[in-house]
This record gives sequence, structure tokens and C-alpha cells, in this order.
Amino acid sequence: MHPSPRTPGCAYDAARSQVVLFGGFDGIQFYRDTWTWDGSAWTERTPAHSPSARSYTGMAYDAAREEVVLFGGYDGGSLGDTWTWDGTDWTRRTPAHAPAARRWMGMAYDEAREEVVLFGGDYPDFDDTWTWNGADWTQRSPAHAPAAREGMGMAYDAVRGQVVLFGGLAFPANYFGDTWTWDGTDWTERTPPHAPSPRRELGMAYDAARTQVVLFGGYNSGWFGDTWTWDGTDWTERFPAHNPSRRFLMGITYDVARALVVMFGGFFPSTPVGDTWTWDGTDWSIPYPATLYLYPTSGPPGTAVFAQGSGFGGHEGLILKFIDSATGTTKLVKTTTYGNGEFTIWVTIPADASAGRQHIEAQARASGQSRKRAFTVT
Repeated sequence: MHPSPRTPGCAYDAARSQVVLFGGFDGIQFYRDTWTWDGSAWTERTPAHSPSARSYTGMAYDAAREEVVLFGGYDGGSLGDTWTWDGTDWTRRTPAHAPAARRWMGMAYDEAREEVVLFGGDYPDFDDTWTWNGADWTQRSPAHAPAAREGMGMAYDAVRGQVVLFGGLAFPANYFGDTWTWDGTDWTERTPPHAPSPRRELGMAYDAARTQVVLFGGYNSGWFGDTWTWDGTDWTERFPAHNPSRRFLMGITYDVARALVVMFGGFFPSTPVGDTWTWDGTDWSIPYPATLYLYPTSGPPGTAVFAQGSGFGGHEGLILKFIDSATGTTKLVKTTTYGNGEFTIWVTIPADASAGRQHIEAQARASGQSRKRAFTVT
């Protein structure tokens, strides 16, 4: 069981060693469900209280208070409420001060200053900076700041004690490809020799094991599926052996207990994705085995077989093969998975199939996931 395809909010709850996912939008409806990831499975939670259904929220883990902070979002209109998650329930907070209602803001926890940092969002776009101390929001007045924008990536670089901001969009069509850092007092624009191309609604998280910020995907007149890392001075494009499909508006965070960046969902191109990926500093992978079921599981050559599988990447290409122990491998069909990484398709056993126990295999190139099942030719 896992969340349905959507554009969720995500943060890592270090006190309970779980990724927390909330809400999202699938192109038709907004969600208000809460899920947690323990490194091997998603679990839907049933809190007594919950924020209303929404997407495009800001979420960050407040380590000093050991709670996840959620701010704002969108449900047909922009929202400006503050909630905290303690591992069991959501609590609506009533701070004396708060940012204006908004969506698509950047949020990250500043460990050195023990406060959550919020920047920008919505349209008309904001260029304001706020910090949350566990009880109230404070608007900051830095001497410098990024231009007003929405959909930027933000993550806290623990080694250098800075919040890193990249990209975003000034409505309606001014895309940014700039890099800024926040030191608790002021924003500084950085001038790295290399950088990802301008984009919005990308995914960013800090990989503590490798001491670098990881950036994936985003949108700018097309969908990106590239991976970059920031080392405090420069951006480096990475070329992993396996890759999630291009997407934007994904949920992404760093799982401290398992030393992996975790990413879920998003949109590609205008349909929701519902797969889970992890980044280990070198490659992307799906952190659970693929499945394949056949019906029937025996029959003569020419038998039509219904194949159903899961655990692949969302919207990725897939090849089904017939593996004959006597004559070798025959490609049966190419297909594409649904957004949740599942597929269903009919295949036909080759006319020259050898009698006995043979196999059908589903194999995906982008994720590297594969699964093989026996079929007995009678």
C-alpha cells in the first residue's frame, strides 16, 4: 500500500525516523491524508486532527521542537495556516504573526539557528523571508534577497550552516536559475561556474552522508529529469545509471536513518506520478522489489496471458520477454507503466515455444527493475 499519485508535501521526522507525507493534488482532487515511510513501506496514518485538503504546501522538520511544521498551500485558494505533526497527531497553531496566505513557497530548517526559514511563494509573488521559532513567525528584513518568486527549491546545507535556494518562477513566465544562500541574517547570491538551467517546482534535499544538496527535475516549457549536486561552491550534473521519469512538484526529503534522499510523486507531463525513489549519492533506485503476476500460468503455444505488475517507475518504458530454455529470448511487447508504477497488458506465448517450464520477464530500463515468472508450456 502506498499513497496514490499526487503532488505531496514531504519532510523527514528525525525523532521517529520516518518520512512524513501530507496531502497533494492529482489533477482532479486535493488530499488531506498523512502517510509515513520507514525505509521499506508506506503506512497511512489516522490522526484525530488534520489540516484541510491541499497541495503546494511548505513542510520542514523542526529539530529543536521535534515536530514537522506545515504552512499554507492551495485548495482552490491560497492558505495561510500553520500546523505541527508530533508523530501521532496534527495540531493547528495560532501564532501572533504569520506570513500571508500562499503556495509554492520555499521552506527549510536552519539547524544552526534552530528555526524554520520560509521564503516567497504564490502569485502575485512574494519576496519576503520569515522564520518560525516553534511559537511564532517573525518577518525578517535582510539587506539583500532573491527576487520575488514561487516554486523554488530550498534545503539546509548543514556542513556550511546555510540554507540554499535555487530557481523558481516570477509569474507568469520569468524562470530563474540563480543560487542564493541564507546565513540567518542575510541572503547572498552565489556565482557558481556551473548550474542547472532555469526552472520551477524542482525537488531539493540535503544529503548529509555526502554533505551535498541534491536537486532533481522541475519544469520550464518542458519537464526535467536531471540530477545535480551542490557542494557549497558549485553545481555538478550527475549521470546516474538509473533515473526517475521527468517530473515536477514532487515530494522530496532526506532520510537520516537510512542515509538516502527519498522522493515521491509529482507530475509528468500533466498526469500525476505515484512512485518512490531513493538516491544514495551515486544512483537512483526504487527501494522495493517489482512484482509480476500471470493468468493463466500454463497453456499451449499461442495462449493469451494477462500480465500485471507493480514496483516499477511511474510512466517508464517496459519490455516483456518470453524466455525459452531451449530457443532463447523472444520480445513479446513494449508498454509504459501507469503513474503509480503498475502495468497491465495481454501477451501471447510464441507459436514455437518449447514444452515445459519457461518464463516471462518484465524489465524496465530507466529504473532497472525487473521480475520473472514461470509459465508452463503444455
